Amino acid sequence: MWPAAARPRPAVQDWRTPAPAEGFLSAALAVLQMAAALEPDPVEAMSWYRSVPIAVLDGLTAATLVRQGRAHAVLAFLCAAIEIDRTERRTLQ
Repeated sequence: MWPAAARPRPAVQDWRTPAPAEGFLSAALAVLQMAAALEPDPVEAMSWYRSVPIAVLDGLTAATLVRQGRAHAVLAFLCAAIEIDRTERRTLQ
């Protein structure tokens, strides 16, 4: 029997900070939601997320960047791409 002070305690996740998996999933979801502004087909957006290297981000895919904790860089890239897309659409009208 363990003495009370030495008894192992179960790990408790602080509800205010997401678990690593939750942080990864929320970052991936944020990237995919923003990508939907450029590619509304979810199958194509997922294909882009997993397979298309982003040259200006070290040639890595969005999925790899999110796994590395660099979702902010992907979001900034998408934000710039969306702005360029909007500007081009306005110019064509």
